[in-house]
Amino acid sequence: MAKYDLKLRPIHYASVSGGKDSFFMLNLILNNLKKYPLDMVVHFELEIDWDWSKRVIDFMEERCTKAGIEFVRIRPQVKWQDLYDRWGFPTPNSRWCNLSYKLDCKRQLEKWIKEQNCRPVAYIGLCADEKKRFRYEIGDWSEQDICYPLAEENIEEWQILQWAKRQPIFEDYYKYFDRQGCKLCPFLSMKEMAYLLKTDPETFDFMFKCIRETEQMILETKGVIWKFKGEGADVIEQRVRTKWAFILEYEENQLTIYDFLDVV
Repeated sequence: MAKYDLKLRPIHYASVSGGKDSFFMLNLILNNLKKYPLDMVVHFELEIDWDWSKRVIDFMEERCTKAGIEFVRIRPQVKWQDLYDRWGFPTPNSRWCNLSYKLDCKRQLEKWIKEQNCRPVAYIGLCADEKKRFRYEIGDWSEQDICYPLAEENIEEWQILQWAKRQPIFEDYYKYFDRQGCKLCPFLSMKEMAYLLKTDPETFDFMFKCIRETEQMILETKGVIWKFKGEGADVIEQRVRTKWAFILEYEENQLTIYDFLDVV
């Protein structure tokens, strides 16, 4: 009996977050479609994304539409507020924001891909200096389900960061931070919280309201004292307002080498 080697048709898709690496990667792909064929772009759309990041995604979708490439937004099937009402603000030991919220989008995508009877190939925005995060070696991805275009082109993260600092579309975010997260992330740094206070004071107030309520809820239901970042919401909020907001303002007022080059 003859042996047949049946191969499923590949579907190439780029996974984008709205951050610097995925933006750079998508631009690279769109300018090299012969090397990196692209069927669609996928974005996990969260209520708690930064506002500037949402505008970046709108721009990405517009660019893809003009290129005739489908842009798919996948939203969690449950609201952040509903999960908060059930479990309180996410903590390092209870990161429901990842498992039950963000990864719900990934599960929806995986289910859809399975129904297509295809071989998915995901373009992921990891750089050449992030090899510890690779699932596969770069160089020959013809039979793999993941490709790292930035690494394939030997582009390192620091190069994209320096580029991102000068791009108006990121609204100066990368002048202060290396990576993008969510604006209600329990791991926000002090400076990120100061940035949230500056750019979205209403969400800043909402976040600390939620954290205070969660501190009280844990005490009442578990009899355990949990303090946000080990010190408590009151202490951290006060520090952000009286110290880190001024540190951020100071950094904003400093002339960077890139500003100087632009002036010259």
